[in-house]
Amino acid sequence: MDSSTPAPPAPLNTELVSHDGPGHQWLASRSAAGIKLGLDRTHALLRRLGDPQHATPSVIVAGTNGKGSTSAMIAALLEQAGLRVGHFTSPHLVETRERFRLGGRCVAAEALDDALVAVRDAAGDDLEVTPFEALSAAGFVLFREADITVLEVGLGGRLDATNVTEPLVAVVTQIARDHTRVLGDTLAEIAREKVAVARPGRPLVVSQPAVTIGAARRLGLDCPVRKVGTDAVISDAKVGGKRLLTSGVLSGPGVGVPLHVEVALHGLHQLDNAAAAVLAYQEVRAAWPSPLPEPVEVAWVLAELPWPARLEVVSTEPLVVLDGAHNPAGMRALANTLKSRSDRWHVLLSVRDNRDAEALVRELGPVAESFWLPRMVSERLQDAHALARVVDACASHANTAVGGAAACLREAKREAHRSAGVVLTGSLYGIGEWLGAGVIRSPRLERWVGGS
Repeated sequence: MDSSTPAPPAPLNTELVSHDGPGHQWLASRSAAGIKLGLDRTHALLRRLGDPQHATPSVIVAGTNGKGSTSAMIAALLEQAGLRVGHFTSPHLVETRERFRLGGRCVAAEALDDALVAVRDAAGDDLEVTPFEALSAAGFVLFREADITVLEVGLGGRLDATNVTEPLVAVVTQIARDHTRVLGDTLAEIAREKVAVARPGRPLVVSQPAVTIGAARRLGLDCPVRKVGTDAVISDAKVGGKRLLTSGVLSGPGVGVPLHVEVALHGLHQLDNAAAAVLAYQEVRAAWPSPLPEPVEVAWVLAELPWPARLEVVSTEPLVVLDGAHNPAGMRALANTLKSRSDRWHVLLSVRDNRDAEALVRELGPVAESFWLPRMVSERLQDAHALARVVDACASHANTAVGGAAACLREAKREAHRSAGVVLTGSLYGIGEWLGAGVIRSPRLERWVGGS
């Protein structure tokens, strides 16, 4: 090749980016940086960008499970109250822009690319920022137009790139053992990392008061605490019907007028998330300079939230459910919800290479009649034949089959007349691969990307 001929652009890391603009190309080139916790690079990068993280008030949500759903609920409540909300979440399923929502819509890919170009230029050649740091900074650039920003923490909390604001309120959802090599082996150690998103004197909303408040005390955090189970009490909780409809009543001193809520996100655990979201909303109301509606006036929006691939019913004939459960606690919550209908499900399973497949299969095994193990394209997803050996060891009662994703789903649906239905689970990345290939559709994702 002639030395003057420009080299072709590097291939996109399609797990990370979904657009071929220069900002996305640069982001893909950062994938080799991996994950490096720490705030020094993020602070330096944001200073060069004019500290956009301080342009708007914020709410930050940490936790092992439920942080994405809770952040989506908080954003929806604030939007319904009339605020222009920036919402940053992760990971995405198909398009990178799914992570960035402004005014109730995902930002355009071109707008995200412009923000990433600004981040690239600010980083220069001397700041070796990671992909998540770049994405977080792009979010702060995009959300300068917002009235308030809702941030879902990526990993942990204390050293996560989102933990660079002075939030009006911090939320810590369920704590469970996950990412133990980074966050610690015990619940107390993990909670200590996550509760560090709270600020002295600012409200902290917690879903698991005992472990989280203990961690806050050990850190010396002096802040008012609002507790799910005390300040927001859940009663008359129900899951039922073909679409696994979930409802309950929220009451207590942090709620105000008792709320009968229906949540679009199914499962009793989502009522805990709804309670945390309402408590966070109340704290924003208390701090906001102008009046915001009472929860009873906006809580109906929780029944219409299009948060995709979280116990999402995508078909009723037969019943087909998408859920991104990817750790034992999340899989346990999924299994409990499925069991409310039946203990005979056909399971399409994909597992990320950094996950304990045995633990996931043990949680799901009691409600699985069969496991269908699609061959995955991504090298970051475990080999289907290796998964089959895990299923044979941990759920020997279940039938097991390996094949192409479309064939697995077709056969599982064909067999579903003898069971409760089909569930696709184990990894949001795996679900994203199936969605991107057209194996399955998510109406919620289509609403999420297209606006709702």
